[in-house]
Amino acid sequence: MVTMHATIRAACLGDLEHILAEYGEAIRNLPLEESANLLSRPYDKFKSAVENGLFFVVENAVGNFMAGAGVFDLADPSEKELGMCYVKKEWRGFGLQTLLLQIRICAATLGQVRDSSTNRSYAALIIGVKPANEHSAVNTVEIGFEPLSTPSAALFAACAYCRTPPALASERKCCCDFFYLSDERRADAIEKSLQMEHWSRTKNDNQLIVALKIRHLLDMDFRNALQDAVCELRSLNKPSAMRLYGE
Repeated sequence: MVTMHATIRAACLGDLEHILAEYGEAIRNLPLEESANLLSRPYDKFKSAVENGLFFVVENAVGNFMAGAGVFDLADPSEKELGMCYVKKEWRGFGLQTLLLQIRICAATLGQVRDSSTNRSYAALIIGVKPANEHSAVNTVEIGFEPLSTPSAALFAACAYCRTPPALASERKCCCDFFYLSDERRADAIEKSLQMEHWSRTKNDNQLIVALKIRHLLDMDFRNALQDAVCELRSLNKPSAMRLYGE
């Protein structure tokens, strides 16, 4: 058994160009059907996610980029989108996409306040997945995301930057299928993150151990805030939340 070590942390402004270079290399070198899954965002949206502590990177023991993903504000303040997930090919199979989902669910939940018009305390978490990206769809559903039958107009803003839009003859408005996370499943994901001391997965006799250098999992005040969020999420009026998403 070979053991490898890595770290997950929030990106900082000094990381911007390096991260963009990694994504740029993927777009240039991967087949279009694969690189299109990155669902890139405009520079200002990407920079804003970094500034807000909502873009995360996984690095190996010598600081090389392994994976990254962010949380992005939408025109509709009642929603946030999880996007730009990229795991380099040599590091796939260790569950890093799932780890990045769990970390972003926690980060996107902190600091939000109740919206009295919808009786929701937290912006809904939405993720878009291309139908051909079956592996990502499986990971998304396994962590608790459910199909979103009526995506809001704000989710289609990123279509302007899409390199693989639906064919003109297609009835699709977007090349992605959208999923949302219910309050109960968000609470479950946060609890799992709070219970983790590190992330460890094994593939082909290679064990990867990822240290969680994430402030909201290390700082006791943030941990307490997340635990309070778990309690509140489970106390919300579930029927109202379900009607909001057309179930």
